[in-house]
Amino acid sequence: MVNGNGIDETFSDRLRQAESAEREMQRLEPLAAEAPQLRLQKVKAQKEEERQRAKEDSLSKARNAAQSAADKQNRVPELLGHAARSVIDLYTLIKDIDSSRRQAMEALGVADRVDYDVELEEGEEHERSLDRDTRGLAYALAARHGDTRIKQMLEELDPNFTMLRGCNLDEPLYRDVANFVVRHAVPNDAPPQALINTPAAAVSSEPVPPFPDHSPNGLPNGAGDADDPSA
Repeated sequence: MVNGNGIDETFSDRLRQAESAEREMQRLEPLAAEAPQLRLQKVKAQKEEERQRAKEDSLSKARNAAQSAADKQNRVPELLGHAARSVIDLYTLIKDIDSSRRQAMEALGVADRVDYDVELEEGEEHERSLDRDTRGLAYALAARHGDTRIKQMLEELDPNFTMLRGCNLDEPLYRDVANFVVRHAVPNDAPPQALINTPAAAVSSEPVPPFPDHSPNGLPNGAGDADDPSA
């Protein structure tokens, strides 16, 4: 339908709608322009919220872990006391074992001395029966006695003895504790002086001194002084 001005009413309606839409767009344009900035702010806010939540969760876990550590640490003094007493007991036991082994070596030293005296007396008697010089006999017999022989006799009493025999040394911590205690309980000091202290390796390089109560000629000390021309 055409009005008196020759304008189609449909056209007029569309124009009004277009102008209305134009006005609406002009009204919404500033708000639409804010959309990118608002989206950015939203992303930042979400990220900040996530960070804060992660921080609070981490702090909560840290507080719980710290409290757990404190609760467990309360047991340390008691357990350390048990461990220290066990180490002291082990230390004392190993010291006692070492003391007993040394006593055994001292006793074996006496037995070895007896064997030496018997061998020397029998050897001197045999050599004199053959009218032979007995002066080198004491040196020769001494080479078979002393520390080496005493250790051999002790080994025969308890073969393959070690301080840690039968212990579980596969675990590094067990091995470290055992070595620590043994190192402190039995330091590497010299063994007790044997009655005959003549290493076999030294025999070939220097003479082995006879026992104090035997002179090189096979007689007790002082027995030949009366016949000494220089006396």
